[in-house]
This record gives sequence, structure tokens and C-alpha cells, in this order.
Amino acid sequence: MKNLFKKIGALLVAAVMVLSMCTAVFAEGQETPVASTASLTVQGLVPGEKTTVEVYKVVGWNAETSQWVLGTGVTATDVNLNTNPVGITWANFVNKRPSLNKVKSADNVTNGSVTFNGLDIGAYYVYAHSENTTYNPMGEAVYAYDETTGLMKPADKTIDAKGSTYTLTKAFTGKDGETTYQVVERGQEVPFTITATFPSYDKDAKDSAFQITDEPTGMKVTEVTVKVGGTKLTEGTDYTLVSVGTDGKDGSVITKLPAEENQKVRVRFSSEYIGLENAHAGQTVTVEVKAQITNADTFANKASSDKGSNTPEVKGNLGSITINKYDESYNKETHTGKLLAGAEFSIKQGENKIWFVHVEEKDGQSIYKKATADEIANEKLTKVTSIVAKNGVVVAKGLDDGIYQIVEEKAPAGYSVVDVDDVTIANGENPTATVDVSDTKLHSLPHTGGMGTYLFTIIGVVVMAGAAGAFFISRRKGSEE
Repeated sequence: MKNLFKKIGALLVAAVMVLSMCTAVFAEGQETPVASTASLTVQGLVPGEKTTVEVYKVVGWNAETSQWVLGTGVTATDVNLNTNPVGITWANFVNKRPSLNKVKSADNVTNGSVTFNGLDIGAYYVYAHSENTTYNPMGEAVYAYDETTGLMKPADKTIDAKGSTYTLTKAFTGKDGETTYQVVERGQEVPFTITATFPSYDKDAKDSAFQITDEPTGMKVTEVTVKVGGTKLTEGTDYTLVSVGTDGKDGSVITKLPAEENQKVRVRFSSEYIGLENAHAGQTVTVEVKAQITNADTFANKASSDKGSNTPEVKGNLGSITINKYDESYNKETHTGKLLAGAEFSIKQGENKIWFVHVEEKDGQSIYKKATADEIANEKLTKVTSIVAKNGVVVAKGLDDGIYQIVEEKAPAGYSVVDVDDVTIANGENPTATVDVSDTKLHSLPHTGGMGTYLFTIIGVVVMAGAAGAFFISRRKGSEE
């Protein structure tokens, strides 16, 4: 009996040891699970719209031969396997979608995003559409390299449908072609560039419109050129320019530029150009805009599209010169003194005096703005080359950066005209300059009608009176004789 209990105990110990080993092995396997498939999340869809999203496999991975392989319906014109990284032209799949291998789909997506699981290593074309919105061709490769082993493995990826579809950019380009900040002058034409991607459209989509809007502030649009895929389009046939109301809706057709100051100008592509075959899907759209600066202080330009949510904007400033007119009490160290009213100044950059238009008298300052070419030619508009510091301070606005010569044309009454130092407006975010001018009084003239004159007059009167008296006395004596 005792031996029987010993045998049973030995069997139990052995069973516990076996179970312990199995548990350890199972636990070890749990520590480093290897995912066999990947997921692909498509986000940025319009919330609330019932959107259909479909996933097509265009490139697969052959583990036995260790190489990429083209998917069903995919050709070398769509995917170039000989480049590193592999070149994929997603726009090519728009019209050949029926021949591709659809592996996943989701209908009636309304929360703005959808995730597809169970995807093998490879590249996938994603097609999304609803009744009101279409999305540009997009795709992603769902793989990565393990940092530990260095081997390829499936990897979860995310596509931002809105962000990667319609990206508008706007750049202020200067004379040298650079897009860095520059100070400009009033009346100058400034070139801007708006770029976007031509959308694709589902055959059942109700909204097949496409528009790009330029929104100037402190400017007026003078010229618009539209290109798609590098080809210049024809206004009136391929697209139409229309004004935009405050409600954002189309206004009247613009048949002639320049537009009015601050008038939004919309490029609306014609339905004939958009077509039904998605011939332009994925091509780069370039809208080149020229706008004349009309404001004397600042300007801004914004771009927007009905197929994108971002609204890039460019802002800039114009230069100004403030002239303070002081009397002889001016202190150069503290920039203080008594202001003198009525001085007149002209400003030159080069040989010619600049024409100005008076704006207003405000806070003791006489404010002028540089006249545009149209204003100079307008005979009904008053413009001057001499600006007046009515209360001792005059401000000239709307100037470019550079060196300016200032001439005091007329001094206040009782003061002499003086030379003024040149002024520099620097390129940058604060293009302002200030110059202090102190006048001296005219030289004193000698006094007239002093005591010396009075004395000579008195002596003369006395002499004349004495002579007259002597004359009368002599006549009187003559008559008595």
C-alpha cells in the first residue's frame, strides 16, 4: 500500500512538471506574437455623407521568389517595379478600376473614416465616392521592416483622403523668382500661384463641378492664367471667371479685368472640360494670378476650392516714411522739440518726384498715399508732389523698400529751408522709416525809426523854425525903416 502511494505521488509530480513546461512554452509564444496581416484606415471623408470606399490590390508580394508582382489588371505603365522606391501612378487606376482585384469594400460610411483589416503585404488603390463628393486617386503600401530582425512584415497604415487629395498652395513670387517675404509699393502688380490637383468623379456623382477661388484684400485682380497638366486653358471654353458674392455664391461673369478692389475671382471649370472620362484626374492645376496693390498699408491674398478644406493665405506690408518738423529747440538725443506747422516736402526715389494723394488728417498727422498710374492719369483726381505737414507731422504711405531722397520745398513762415538726410525703408515685416527735420529762424533784420532818426528830425525842425523866425524878424525890421 505504501508503495502504491509513492507511485501515485511520483506520477502527480511528473504531471505537474509537464504542465509547468507546457505553460512556460505557451507563455513564451505569447510574448512575441507576429501579425500575419495589416490594416488600412481611410480618414478625412466628409462626415454625414454616405460614402462608399473600395480597396483594390495593385501590387503583391511573392515570398518564395522574394519579389514584388503586379496585381490583376495592372501593367508596367501603372507600376514601375524597376525604380527604388517602386513608382505607382494612382491616377491610372481611375478608369481601369473594373479590371482590378477588389479585396475590400465598405458602404454607407458616415463617420468620416473606415478601417480595413486582413490585408496582405502589398500596395492598395483606394476608391472613395458619394453622391456629392469625389476623392482623388489615393493608395498606400501596407508593410514595414522589423527593427529587430530587419525582415519585412505587415504594417498598419492610414490615408488622409482630404489632406492628400486637394492641397492648395499660394506663394508670393518676387522679381527674382523667390518666394520669400518682400515689401511692395502701392500700384505694383504682384504675381501669385495657386496649385491644386484635378479631382476624379464617379459616373453616378451628382456634383461634378470644380472651382478655385482667389480672395484678394487690399488688391484688385488684373490677370488670371489657368493651366492643367502644364497646358494653358482657354477662358470661356475650358473655364469661366465669375465674381463671388458675400454669401460665397457665384455672381456675374467677369468678361474684363481688372476686377474691382477686393473682388473675389472664381475659376469655374466647364462641365465640358471636366467630361465623363476623368481625363484630367490627378493632373496638377495651376492658377497664376496677378493683382495690383491698392491699399497703402497692407495686403493679403487667400486661395480656396470646393474640393479642399484648407485656405492658404499670403500677407504683406507696404513701406512708409514719417517726417517730423521741429523748430530750433529740437533735441537729437530725445527726439523732442516744438513741432512747426506748414512745411512742405517732396520725396524722390531716383530722379523723379513721387506723386501722392492726400488721404486724411488724423491725430495731428497729415497722411498721404503714393498715387497709382491710374490715379496719376485721372485728371479729376487731385494729386501732388509736395506733401504738407499741416500740424508738423506728415506720413507718406504705400512705398517700396529702398533709399529715398527728401527735399524741404517750403519752410514754415519765419524759418529757413534746410537739407534733409536720405531715408532707407528696409525689407521686412516692419518697413517704416522716420526722419526728424529741425529748421532755424531767418536772420534778424536791423530796426528802423530809432532814436538817431528822431534826434535829426527834431534838430531839423528847430533849425527850420529858427530860419523861419529870423526871416520874419528881418522883414519886420525892413518895413520899419
